[in-house]
Amino acid sequence: MNAAQRRILTVARREFITTVRRRAFLLTLLGTPAYFAFITFISGSAEMQDRKDALQRLNAIGVVDSSGLYAQATREIESTFVPTNFGSRSPVPPTPVSFKTAVRFFPDGSSAQQAVRDGQVPQAIVIPHDYVETGKIVRYARPNSPFSNTDRRAIGAWLARNLVAAKVDAKIADRVGRPTDDDRLYVLNRAGQFELKNDARELGDVLVPMFFSLLLGLSIIIGGQYLLQGVAEEKESRILESLLVEVSAEELLTGKLFGLGAVGLVTVGAWMALGFLVSGPALAILPLHLQFSLVMVAALYFLFGYLFFGSIMTGIGAVTNNMREAQQFAVWFTFANFVPFIMFTTILGRPDAPIAFWLSMFPPTASTAMMLRLAAPNSAVPFWQVALSIGLLAGAAAVTLSAVARIFRIGLLMHGKTPTLPEILRWARQA
Repeated sequence: MNAAQRRILTVARREFITTVRRRAFLLTLLGTPAYFAFITFISGSAEMQDRKDALQRLNAIGVVDSSGLYAQATREIESTFVPTNFGSRSPVPPTPVSFKTAVRFFPDGSSAQQAVRDGQVPQAIVIPHDYVETGKIVRYARPNSPFSNTDRRAIGAWLARNLVAAKVDAKIADRVGRPTDDDRLYVLNRAGQFELKNDARELGDVLVPMFFSLLLGLSIIIGGQYLLQGVAEEKESRILESLLVEVSAEELLTGKLFGLGAVGLVTVGAWMALGFLVSGPALAILPLHLQFSLVMVAALYFLFGYLFFGSIMTGIGAVTNNMREAQQFAVWFTFANFVPFIMFTTILGRPDAPIAFWLSMFPPTASTAMMLRLAAPNSAVPFWQVALSIGLLAGAAAVTLSAVARIFRIGLLMHGKTPTLPEILRWARQA
């Protein structure tokens, strides 16, 4: 090991030890997974409770039948709710819960509306005389959750069943109202075989791409934020001027990248260990298929993504005068890494769509977008696209690292006025 490598290792060791000894690091290490676990549990439980409450509130419904088709309709709607116990380790399925809704007929729309106002019924529907031709109905309801349509499905099933009840057998009428309650959907897997799709598999199909992409994005950003914070604070306190007496700017930059990158890896590794320790038994019942090649590709994206974003964060820390100013510039690059999550459903639903392809080729969004594409259940990403994406990201990381090294050399010793963009570009070309 030559002198330059020893100095780089010394800088890396200093950055690593200094960062992990901070109380804020311990809070990030333990507090972040606890926070996300709490939010996930609360949101999942709240969503299930909303669906259950929607059926529970629908204890009665008013009907104005202007078509005459529902004169002999049943005066009760029976709905079934099957709870989903995501954290349960038991293979026994949860017990369904039944709810009953009384159907009350009103002579006209005004009386039905008044019944909703007075709280006699939570909803009322008006069936026009041309319902068969147009399929249009009018609903009046008290305010409820805009994200739940459980009550609408129950009403739709009642309308469908009773529309044909007088013309067909009762069993056929029941099946018309609930045509797909017991369907068995087989989907084509990546091996070309049809597999039975169930709720556990559907949950796993969403969890795998979300987990990999979010983990990758967080690990890249955490390392970059440590770099940004370290450089900005040391520049503001003039510590860097003392460090540059012993090491060159390039050695300092490389040491910081290695040392703080290791902190990011430790953080993500600890989160993964905690996650598997807490939810491992529950995840064991999910049909998750984790490929070794996917892990290797994720490692490459982490390496080049970290070098790309880490170099940018280091450059921002070098040219700004304080941490507040650095954060204002860094937020734009941090946001870019999570842009694919805005189009999460589009990328998972159509991983071969043009928007998914170009997001996985564009270096700032390549890491998270490609991991979403690769882990999607219906994914068939060609090898050349993966290789091209990694190549573009590696090239962008090399160019950015080279340019930032030049900016870093000059920006570290500058204080006062923040340089303009033309000045920064001139440093990158001429330094």
